[in-house]
Amino acid sequence: MRCSIILLCLALCLIAFWLMRTAFQPQETKKPSSTPQVVAKPSTSVSTPTPPKVEKAPAARKPLKIASKGKVRLKPGESAVLGYWEIAPGMNGMAIVTPETTPEGHVKVTAKLLHLSDAAVSDAEAHDLFPDLFDFENYSAIGPERLRDLQSRLENIRGLDQLVTPTLYTPAGQRAAISIGNSNDSMLFLGLQADPIAEDGGYDLSLDLQRQE
Repeated sequence: MRCSIILLCLALCLIAFWLMRTAFQPQETKKPSSTPQVVAKPSTSVSTPTPPKVEKAPAARKPLKIASKGKVRLKPGESAVLGYWEIAPGMNGMAIVTPETTPEGHVKVTAKLLHLSDAAVSDAEAHDLFPDLFDFENYSAIGPERLRDLQSRLENIRGLDQLVTPTLYTPAGQRAAISIGNSNDSMLFLGLQADPIAEDGGYDLSLDLQRQE
């Protein structure tokens, strides 16, 4: 019993000594962890002015060249009509060619070259003499009555530009040509050759159209 009391006293003394030591020991103050601070410097940005847009010059249009060849069989008194699309928007070209045999046995060829606006084609009721949408030219044969009616209508409408109306004399089966324009402008060339048909006195009329800018 006595030994137990002594051990208890020793234990209490140890506890009291530990508490006193802990009470008088200075507490360590934790230093806050230092994190590097980044000082933001004011940014000085230099704005480069946007250069003005430079419009590209339109590419030079390539010279246009159109060539077409056709043949029309004509009965005596008939005329050949070549209707074709012009380069200028809304304008159409027409060539009316009438061959006839002279007493000397030569071929007299009367040709009329015209430019017609779309409205003029409608007023002249000549849509059937011009090509369809996906074609370039239309070769037709018309009789003298239709020719007189067409010429009468063309005389009284606007939007018509008559280029030339020449008359050519050539031996049968020989080629003749009509040229309009000059080297500094657009050129229109129409080649003609009338081959007589012995059976009925008509012609196989060959037409060679070339247009160049």
